[in-house]
Amino acid sequence: MAEDFEYIPVRHEWIDKVYAYLGELARDESADASGSAPQSIPSLDQDLVQRMYSESYEPHKRLLRLLADHPDEWLYSRQIADGLKLEHGSKSLAGMLGAFGRRAKHRYHHLLPWRSEWDPAKEEMRHQMSAEVATWVRALPRD
Repeated sequence: MAEDFEYIPVRHEWIDKVYAYLGELARDESADASGSAPQSIPSLDQDLVQRMYSESYEPHKRLLRLLADHPDEWLYSRQIADGLKLEHGSKSLAGMLGAFGRRAKHRYHHLLPWRSEWDPAKEEMRHQMSAEVATWVRALPRD
């Protein structure tokens, strides 16, 4: 029985989160064993994009609007940071994207309203919002 377990050190301040995650794993495993159908994962649709926007603070709303103003166009991190007038340039944008990504992971099943990829030729990240998603974002009321 002991060989079925791994003992790892965990930082004291993380222990509640670790136990919560273990509980989620146990529930998922229990649901799989009970034969219940897995929950369907939503796709990126207009309602979800509207929710993403409404749950965003103003800096993320500005990011969404900037990408929506350039549908199907690749924008480089430096361009976006300049367009948003971010104080620390691409570093500020990286923080914004990371924060949005964490929210997307926990609230939106890892779905993002844009694509991001590394451009090895320019050695910079680039980001693109589809024309369809851009239409949805531009239709949202500006607060």
